[in-house]
Amino acid sequence: MSSDKPWIQATKARWQELNVESFLVNIGIDFKSNFLEPISSSNLDSDPYANSIWQIIPHSLIPQGVLHCYPKEITSQKVIWEEWFVMDNEIHHHILSNQPFASAQGIWTPEPNDVDHPIEVLGRSWHYENSKDLKPTLY
Repeated sequence: MSSDKPWIQATKARWQELNVESFLVNIGIDFKSNFLEPISSSNLDSDPYANSIWQIIPHSLIPQGVLHCYPKEITSQKVIWEEWFVMDNEIHHHILSNQPFASAQGIWTPEPNDVDHPIEVLGRSWHYENSKDLKPTLY
């Protein structure tokens, strides 16, 4: 069974540590169907988010904060950064990349004094999509 893979167990443990289920339920996202089922049924041998950090980060405009899955290191190779949050009663799942991708809807560049996003993602522009699919994109 794929859920026995060490990377899946480690990710689930990290989500539990962060209380991701409670965070997602509070913002209206079904944790089981959007997070647990996709990772549990993954056929991948290794973690597609191995270079990423799962973290809930406070945000000056979003009282509940934002769930991020952002790259530890950004090189010239394509990386994905994702964030989930609610703003103006609307659920957002942003998929961002340091390189263009087919479904991208625009380019976003953080302000130099940005305090609401991980330091690792600052200082560059990001191609982004506000995805209707709430599942982590790499599973």
